[in-house]
Amino acid sequence: MQAGLVSAGLIWAGVGLGMLAPVAPAAYAAPKPGDRVAVTACPYRGVVATCLMINAADGTVLNISGANPKPRLTSRMIWLRGTVTDKVSMCGQGVVLDRIRWTRLPLRCPN
Repeated sequence: MQAGLVSAGLIWAGVGLGMLAPVAPAAYAAPKPGDRVAVTACPYRGVVATCLMINAADGTVLNISGANPKPRLTSRMIWLRGTVTDKVSMCGQGVVLDRIRWTRLPLRCPN
């Protein structure tokens, strides 16, 4: 009997959370090759140690391994602009960017 009450409570909690969904902003369209993107975030290592990634605000993983010079992995955010490509990378993750320009910002990255 107790388990039934707990699961019923979880169902009602899920229904309550589901009611919030229409208030959430609309999903962003995935960037297409040729699109220019601008991101403010913290770079991090990819699955392969030589790969460099950054997360866009919508959660899209961007492969910035082609940046020259490469941003250092520090505790500071960067502002980055790049062009989306349809290139394949050895990194095996993320949307590959080309024509990358970036600037280090005084903002700290979260731990």
